[in-house]
Amino acid sequence: MTSPSGEYERLPIEKLGTPHREILTRAIANVAATPIAKQTFAQIVDGLPLSNVAWDSEAQELCSSFDTSTLLMSSKLLQDYESAPPGSPGFSTRLIELVARAVHQIASWLYTRDTSRHKDDALGRWRPAEERKRLYPATFPTTLFCHPWYRDYDQYPEGIADSVGYWAEGRILGGVVLFDRRDPDSPDAIYIHADRRLVIYRICRLLDTQTRELTEFLLSDTAPLQHCPLPMLPSEANRQRVDPEQAIQKTGIYRDPWERRLRPLDAGDARLRDVIDLFNYVSKEDYREAKQRAYRERERRERRERREERE
Repeated sequence: MTSPSGEYERLPIEKLGTPHREILTRAIANVAATPIAKQTFAQIVDGLPLSNVAWDSEAQELCSSFDTSTLLMSSKLLQDYESAPPGSPGFSTRLIELVARAVHQIASWLYTRDTSRHKDDALGRWRPAEERKRLYPATFPTTLFCHPWYRDYDQYPEGIADSVGYWAEGRILGGVVLFDRRDPDSPDAIYIHADRRLVIYRICRLLDTQTRELTEFLLSDTAPLQHCPLPMLPSEANRQRVDPEQAIQKTGIYRDPWERRLRPLDAGDARLRDVIDLFNYVSKEDYREAKQRAYRERERRERRERREERE
């Protein structure tokens, strides 16, 4: 069922049939039990993204009080998940999407609890000098929990809380989890957009082996931490890559259409650097093609701006 705006109705996961509901609930619990998830959620409760934060009783109590069965998901996604037989590619893809959305929502919910211990101390009151504000996240000073490519909180359904959700995905899962929305006949490709130093900044498609490993972990009901693949970071083996600088309408790689708007022209473009980057780009040809895309996009946007100014 869709709303008048064309969006699908959102339903709690408790509406799922028993087998699929139990599988999804266990998958979310497996992720939440990992050290990286505990640390990430504790940082949100604490209020600052510190490198070492204890999994203290306050964070644990908050998370344990959260009822995952009340998480709201698209009715279309729930229907597609419930219709997919376990073991099929479609089942894995939809299970992973539901888990990514669950991580996002739990992090957003924790942020809205407003439990930060630093609101009134020197660290919480600090603000950058006016001339240096452009160097800081757009959400600053409201939150430092934000993935650098997912800061358009003014257009997110939950505002800044969604920025926190994307940041948590990046920390826990290895990146924001995206999908190929171009071809309805092959919707099973999964992409990840990481945010870490010395990790590929471009959007990378997960290998089949990575998807299989992640699915096995999510489905596990015995000692999942012994075989935990999280965070699942892209490496040189992930050869299918997409420029995050490109509009999602062009690439077709996204989860929701409001995720990322184009960056301002004066924000810089890593594709236009003079030094060839064979870490983020799989070959010199790949780098040259990306650079050409950047030039064409810049020229197109500059022409549009000049036309708008004349009009």
